[in-house]
Amino acid sequence: MDIGEIMGEVAPCVSIPTKSAIYVWGYNQSGQTGRKGQEKLLRIPKQLPPELFGCPAGANSRWLDISCGREHTAAVASDGSLFTWGGNEYGQLGDGTEVGRKVPNKVKQLQSEFVKYVSCGAFCTAAIAEPLENDGTLSTCRLWVWGQNQGSNLPRLFSGAFPATTAIRQVSCGTAHVVALSEDGLLQAWGYNEQGQLGRGVTCEGLQAPRVITAYAKFLDEAPEPVKIMQVSCGEYHTAAVSETGEV
Repeated sequence: MDIGEIMGEVAPCVSIPTKSAIYVWGYNQSGQTGRKGQEKLLRIPKQLPPELFGCPAGANSRWLDISCGREHTAAVASDGSLFTWGGNEYGQLGDGTEVGRKVPNKVKQLQSEFVKYVSCGAFCTAAIAEPLENDGTLSTCRLWVWGQNQGSNLPRLFSGAFPATTAIRQVSCGTAHVVALSEDGLLQAWGYNEQGQLGRGVTCEGLQAPRVITAYAKFLDEAPEPVKIMQVSCGEYHTAAVSETGEV
């Protein structure tokens, strides 16, 4: 028996590994490594047992995605369930509280969704999920956000500057900014922009609303041009993307 059989049916649209495990190590002040003990540092990788996720001992665990924030962790199980643990001072665990947890817990707000991908910022979390029940009117890749500067300590649907039916390919969280990539190759960014990480050609203070990045310039003295983006990643205060032609 494996975690997919224990937790429910697996959606056929995602490639599922036959067996995988989560290993954690490093700083553990807020329980972000999922260990119940009081040790603040884990100097070697340790495997999290299936029992922490509600599975019997010896079960084959299978995982689709994992992401680490500053002091919290999120992982997607093979049945599309999302588990979070660690620090929670801004509601980044998505349980509606601001109380940290040192053991993984399922995000109940997303139980009606098949979560595909997750990204942790410093104190926020974002996930892409498909509704388990869909009459064809809903996007198959919807964006959910929560935590610091995301308007809720529970997951909430977020379209931002995109139409509500837009399918989201990828999301990446920085320290205080988030960038989402649509299936059409468009990026939208929101959050703080003191270092120009939102790609708007200017720097500015304060929380910035979502805006689509419509054009890109190879060099500062060249006119920007439309580009289709295939992948994006946020650093602490910067952003990088790969275009359809493979250019960075």
